[in-house]
Amino acid sequence: MIRGMGMIYFIAFASWWSQVSLLIGENGLIPANDLLLFLEGKLDEPGISRFGTLPSLFWIFGTSDFAFHVTCMIGCLLSILVIAGRFSGPALIGLWALYLSFVNVGGVFMSFQWDILLLESGFIAIFLSDWKRRTSWSDPPPLSVVNRIALVFAWLLIAKLMFFSGWVKLAWASESNPEWWGEGTALAYHFMTQPIPSWTAWYAHQTPTWLLQLSLFPMYLIEILFPFAILFGRFGRLVAACGFVFLMILIMLTGNFTYFNWLTIVLSLPLVTDRLWPVFFRNWLKFEPLGLTEPEERKPLMIRLGLVTPVFLLLALLNLNTVLRDLHTAPNPFFKTEKTPEWLSSLAGSVRSCHLVSGYGLFRTMTTERPEIILEGSRDGLSWFEYDFKWKADDLSDRPKFVAPHQPRVAWQFWFAALEGEFSYRSSNARWLESLVLKLLTGDRDVEKLLKSNPFPNEPPSYIRGRLFRYEFTTPEEKARTGDWWKRVIIREFLPQVSRPDS
Repeated sequence: MIRGMGMIYFIAFASWWSQVSLLIGENGLIPANDLLLFLEGKLDEPGISRFGTLPSLFWIFGTSDFAFHVTCMIGCLLSILVIAGRFSGPALIGLWALYLSFVNVGGVFMSFQWDILLLESGFIAIFLSDWKRRTSWSDPPPLSVVNRIALVFAWLLIAKLMFFSGWVKLAWASESNPEWWGEGTALAYHFMTQPIPSWTAWYAHQTPTWLLQLSLFPMYLIEILFPFAILFGRFGRLVAACGFVFLMILIMLTGNFTYFNWLTIVLSLPLVTDRLWPVFFRNWLKFEPLGLTEPEERKPLMIRLGLVTPVFLLLALLNLNTVLRDLHTAPNPFFKTEKTPEWLSSLAGSVRSCHLVSGYGLFRTMTTERPEIILEGSRDGLSWFEYDFKWKADDLSDRPKFVAPHQPRVAWQFWFAALEGEFSYRSSNARWLESLVLKLLTGDRDVEKLLKSNPFPNEPPSYIRGRLFRYEFTTPEEKARTGDWWKRVIIREFLPQVSRPDS
């Protein structure tokens, strides 16, 4: 698992590095410096710590583009150390601290469940590491007592992730949330309405409805029941791991969910005992299954346990709070009760910004339509030309592509903003959308990185507007006739016509 975490960290930092300046840099869509300046103005009272309120190394490093790029570079280098098995323990601490720093200043661009999952799993990985200078593939050290306790927390994490991913699909069913999985039609919409579909999603969307409904049963089996198999020994954990990995591979084949599926697979690996790995795989890696560990010397063991026991106790309490909260906060009145002690909620709130433990549950409701925001520019207010953004469904004839494990975060945020139906300054998406429009109006060259092509390459437009369209996959007959992957109809105006402030 440790080397796998190094791989996921590398992907996460490299993906973020490619867009960090545009998103939260000095001239970014939502500059991180604005957030830190705002908080500084709110933290004038004595005794209030900046790090306690928002843990981030950028209080020290600053929020320049140079600081962000250097931090991403260090993150990639530390990830390589973990992959290579060199100084894994210290490197994992550094990776966790650096990624937490980005999450806490990244605003809506760093608010995804997999970002939080990476922090929670990365924190557990610190205690799973052996903390030696060099870790060999062929001769790994036996697990210490601390490692074994951390291993249990790793098992609980994957069980929590999978169970609640299934649980929310049932518990959030209510009259006010009609697009729910219990109707059995969710997959009839999922492939078309997911944030960034792949070309395979078009083909999956053509699957007969009865087969899509039937496929929900193995999904529920894996997500809701398989987590409990972890309690039934090493073969139960093997069954759970195989089910989890199988489901993640199916999701990867039909969608672009960044590094989430890969991270879930990595979290499934500790469920498989060394001796249960195929012989050819063990021979290829040249490692032998770990035998019984030698008894650890009493004094060093007690010192280590004394240091880590408060941390493990905190993780246990935070997980208890999360489970109680998530089991009883669904809108369905059958589940909605208050079971979390006030002191436990207060404890969780005091360390929430560290993201040590979190709740999960992807796709608790399924959207049945795919609204898309289409930005258009004009020089005279009469002739309008569309902006075609990378990875986003704009051009009807453009084949959906695979982009995972990279996450183009502006394309993802467009999907969330479209679900709101119209532009509103009360929305969490208002600031970056307004900033994006202003940059297009002023001809900001950095924004061109988001576009497939710029309809105004020499001079920026005088006006920009946004219209909301309903997109749908074409049928096989329509695709054969037109060559288009998508079809669309206009819904309404999303953003009224705006012009440059100086015009």
